[in-house]
Amino acid sequence: MKQTSSGIDTSGLADGLAALVSAQWTMAKAMLKLASDAGAGMLGQISGMNTVAGQTGCCEVPEPCWMPLSLGQVECQLRPGDAGTVCLIVTNGDFRPHNYQFAATGKSAALVSFSQAGAVLGPKERIAVTATFTLPKDTQATKDCACLENDLLIWVRGCRNHCLRWRVESTTADCQTSGKTCCQDIAVNDDPDYVLHWYDHFYVARPCLGAPLPPRPNPVGVTVVP
Repeated sequence: MKQTSSGIDTSGLADGLAALVSAQWTMAKAMLKLASDAGAGMLGQISGMNTVAGQTGCCEVPEPCWMPLSLGQVECQLRPGDAGTVCLIVTNGDFRPHNYQFAATGKSAALVSFSQAGAVLGPKERIAVTATFTLPKDTQATKDCACLENDLLIWVRGCRNHCLRWRVESTTADCQTSGKTCCQDIAVNDDPDYVLHWYDHFYVARPCLGAPLPPRPNPVGVTVVP
């Protein structure tokens, strides 16, 4: 046993300090390994989210804010000479008034008429506009109910642009039309986007990104309801 001038034995102090440092170093290495394994697992999960079809990754950029907003697709069946309707329930979600235009585009757009071509909605106001598709009487439909497709787009232009894909099938008189009736109600919530996202371009006008609609065809002999 070693004695110092103060009479205290310090023979085991150096060994104790060495053991303490060794234990702390071992614990630090274990914590670093644990953090490294957890980080690798999280990165693997994120990578898997980006590779699995139908899943959205944390950093996936959506469509540009100026792209039209989809209202989905409706399908229905009509007999030659009959008419089908889509009722557009348009709501102005902004705190200021907006002008609204309604139009159809596509090869069968001339067969569509609207209850009104445009409207002005004040803040939070809404309106119901009917789009009517009339299938010509001379439309040929096969006996086996094969479809003669009429594919078109219904556009609602306000603060933002909205589009609905409408597909009408021609059937014979004895075909069953259960589940595909031509009478649909579609909600159009025209809400401005005041949120500035990290993926937005600084030069894009916000919050209303509505753009002019393409001209609507009006062949000779087709009457457009005002």
